Amino acid sequence: MHSTLGDFKRQQGAITLLMVTLLVLLASMVGLFTARGVWTERLASNHSLWNAQAKYTAEAALETALTLMDSALSDPANTLWTSHEPGQCAPGLTGIEWQCRSLSLDAAWDMQGHTVQVRVMRDVVRAPHVALVLAEARHTANHAAAQVQQSLYMPTIAPIGVANKAAPLVTQGCVSEAVVGSTRFCAPNANQGSCGGSGYNVGTAIHSLFAPDADGNGLISLAEQQACLNVSASSLQGGGGVMPSTALPTPNTAQCDSAVWRTVFGATTPAQIQAISQAQALKGLSANTSPARSVYWIDSPNEWSQSLGSASAPVLLVFSATACASQCPRISPSTKIVGTVFLDTQCQDSRAALWHSGTVMGQVALASGLPSLQGGSQLQWLANHRQAFDWPWPSGIDAQRVQRVRGSWKSGS
Repeated sequence: MHSTLGDFKRQQGAITLLMVTLLVLLASMVGLFTARGVWTERLASNHSLWNAQAKYTAEAALETALTLMDSALSDPANTLWTSHEPGQCAPGLTGIEWQCRSLSLDAAWDMQGHTVQVRVMRDVVRAPHVALVLAEARHTANHAAAQVQQSLYMPTIAPIGVANKAAPLVTQGCVSEAVVGSTRFCAPNANQGSCGGSGYNVGTAIHSLFAPDADGNGLISLAEQQACLNVSASSLQGGGGVMPSTALPTPNTAQCDSAVWRTVFGATTPAQIQAISQAQALKGLSANTSPARSVYWIDSPNEWSQSLGSASAPVLLVFSATACASQCPRISPSTKIVGTVFLDTQCQDSRAALWHSGTVMGQVALASGLPSLQGGSQLQWLANHRQAFDWPWPSGIDAQRVQRVRGSWKSGS
């Protein structure tokens, strides 16, 4: 009996010891999980803090970049868009039309332990005045990362305004043919197929911003119009030239004030058009790429023989003052240009003398008269001829400084 009682007490002790052990183990596990929960919560809190710091750093980098771009683009000699760095293009923006580059921030800028990268991108064909700015920040120790982006309107061009000279030829002086009846001017609403026939509701075939007031009475008479527009009726396919009803000042050939340039391009400057042409050439755009090149600034005096443009994708072809230093380059008789052709004759009629237009479907404009236009030249109106350089701007925006595109700000990590 004593042995049985002893065995019972030993068993009871073992059970008690086991229960105590289990309670200690359970308490330890509770403590462990509690500590792990605190550690996880602290880690999550740290990650949240680190991500917020990375985001704030990226936002600060973006704002710094916008300030730098605004300052750079206000300088006519800026080099912001004179290079291309293929590795800086964001995923999905790697087409031939995208120009990309990195933007360096001030070395003294406090990055709070982060490495910062700022990239700028633009489409040089469809919107060379809109840049996508991407700022990324990554912490060197905790590896937290964030990215923010903002699209901007840039003063790389200016709004060109509403077209108010609907004519296939706009000049700043008088026009004549080398051989009577050998040229063709097809006005708006004239027969669009062969640029022949009388058409209907015919508009202006030739519009000159200057006509000489021969008798000095302050008015441009019909006789003075006809003398200035020495083009045969057979060449004016369905429409004649509308001249000013009052005399305009004689163009100053010593310091050319090209009213025609402003009529066609608004406040956009020759330097801005040249820069876009250079950017498209830098990207390797041509008539055979997709998208095709749309802006050509030509400094060569050689005859132009490449057909360009289409009714759905017209081009801009500018023969610069350099190209026209002696005489503007002819366009070959077999060449067809669809879009706008501008001759920078510097108000000198002699630089456009004996010019040949080839076939231009759109508009030819020049900063002088056009004496002795060569036979076979054909100019036909196309309503959307400005599409190559009529990039959209929102109403009321200040196009002379960097402006944010509303609704374009995004962030991510």
